[in-house]
Amino acid sequence: MRLQKQNPALQSPYFSPQFTQIVAAARDDVEVAVMRQGEEIVAVFPFERSRWNFAGPVGSFISDYHGMICAPNFTFDPRDLLRSCDVVAWDFNHIPASQAAFVPFHREQHRSPIIDLSAGYDAYVKERRAAGTEQIKKNGNLMRRLEREVGPLRFVAHSPDKAILKTLMAWKTDHFRRNRWRDLFSIPWVRQTMEGIHDAQTPDFAGVLSVLYAGDQLVAAHFGMRSATVWHYWFPTYDHALSKYSPGVILLLKMAEAAPNMGIKTIDLGCGEHSYKWRLMNGFVPTASGSVELTGPVTLARRVWTPVSKLPFKARCLISKTPIGALARRIRDGK
Repeated sequence: MRLQKQNPALQSPYFSPQFTQIVAAARDDVEVAVMRQGEEIVAVFPFERSRWNFAGPVGSFISDYHGMICAPNFTFDPRDLLRSCDVVAWDFNHIPASQAAFVPFHREQHRSPIIDLSAGYDAYVKERRAAGTEQIKKNGNLMRRLEREVGPLRFVAHSPDKAILKTLMAWKTDHFRRNRWRDLFSIPWVRQTMEGIHDAQTPDFAGVLSVLYAGDQLVAAHFGMRSATVWHYWFPTYDHALSKYSPGVILLLKMAEAAPNMGIKTIDLGCGEHSYKWRLMNGFVPTASGSVELTGPVTLARRVWTPVSKLPFKARCLISKTPIGALARRIRDGK
């Protein structure tokens, strides 16, 4: 917690120790490397270990931020770090670009859009209007229409009701299936992690289940998590029978309006190319994806197989019969 508070780039709840602890309670592959100078802890590196001593972020595909938890000026060699952890590679997909030690290992750069509320909600609305976006005005009109046609709106910043959390996961599951996407909430460790975060309620880390009602009808819900100053936008959903009112965006704006009174300075909209995020954002966090690898037969095999996997089937079959191709295939299949 001390290291996170010292570094402005690590204010996301993903860097809070509670997030790692909750995921570790749901999975058995979470490890934490601790670096010391004398008796003082100067850096913490959480990761998940997989077969062949590959590693990835804590939380796997539900992790939007990861990296070294340390002071801003802390220097280290990522390859030495991997050797110390007995890891041959660490893959990352949303590391803060400010972590200079990992820059040589970047493959792609990204932007995580944010809503900066450090000057307050009213200042944010004025800034968005001055920037030319009509998103907030349009959603104001939709909000009034929703109230007229369905019922008066009621916003709840956080609900401890587990039944609402179950409804949110059921709505999201329906959304995943209709779009033929992976159903995250059918995975036991993901559900356990969500429930653990929902139960966590401290000033520095908490699950936040926000709800929007029209009359007595639940129209939208969002589940995310917060640190002391950053609210991470994570799993929004809504009643699709009311989609013409854009209830999900209405809920997001209600969250933004409430955030400053909760001590929140930033709503991080997370990864994902959604047009409403880019219309509502007034800043972004530079991130990067890539991999730190040690030289060896296992990582060489993986490097070989990555471009091979994009070749036609017959070519893949021929290469897979070579020793390096066979090893790469076994690594891919986790055998």
